[in-house]
Amino acid sequence: MKETPKYVVVANRLRQQILEKEYQINEQLPQETVIATSLNVSRITVRKALDILVDEGLIYRIQGSGTFVKDNQANTGFNNGKRSLEIFDFNKYEVELLNFGVDKPSGEVMDQLNINQFDFTYGIERLIKDKDTVIALQKIFMPVKIIQGMQMDSLKGSIYDFIDKELDLDVDSGIRTISSEMSAEPVKTKLGLVEPEPLITVEQRSFLDNGQIFEYAYTYIRSSQFSIHESI
Repeated sequence: MKETPKYVVVANRLRQQILEKEYQINEQLPQETVIATSLNVSRITVRKALDILVDEGLIYRIQGSGTFVKDNQANTGFNNGKRSLEIFDFNKYEVELLNFGVDKPSGEVMDQLNINQFDFTYGIERLIKDKDTVIALQKIFMPVKIIQGMQMDSLKGSIYDFIDKELDLDVDSGIRTISSEMSAEPVKTKLGLVEPEPLITVEQRSFLDNGQIFEYAYTYIRSSQFSIHESI
């Protein structure tokens, strides 16, 4: 009987540890040299094993930082790329940009994007409008080290088009959480509301095809002006 390649054995072991929650979502795996020493294999063997798990969508790499456990629920969501990640059809709706800049992320954004205090993020705040009617407010955060050279014009429509066509990165999947809340300050003012209204809230983390998290977005939608329709 043919012996199973060592890199497959290593991949099987790491896969089992991940699926049994020995490593938690977004937790960093030990360095390749540490894994190699603990399993008495070469670093090349470990790297080939990790390549398998990246292809399976169980882990992702961040250059200069390491390898992390991916939230594999992303593989059971909407996997049709950038078109499925969009909430709005930007051929129909207009964008008014409120804020755009580069800054150090808050603790919440660091956790959501799996970055640290030394990383910088784009902070984007924009209104989505149907002619003169505001229907939504979006707050979007993206790591500068992954999404490089963001241009202001790209924020007036689908940002995913810029990522795909200008950066040649493959948008793959996302995790979307939909809930509701009553509008409160400062969201109410930014939406131009006189009285509080019920809002649909959409929290989304988006991934490239290599498993990297490239976006954390929070969208406040006026439920009286827009509803979400998805094919399942």
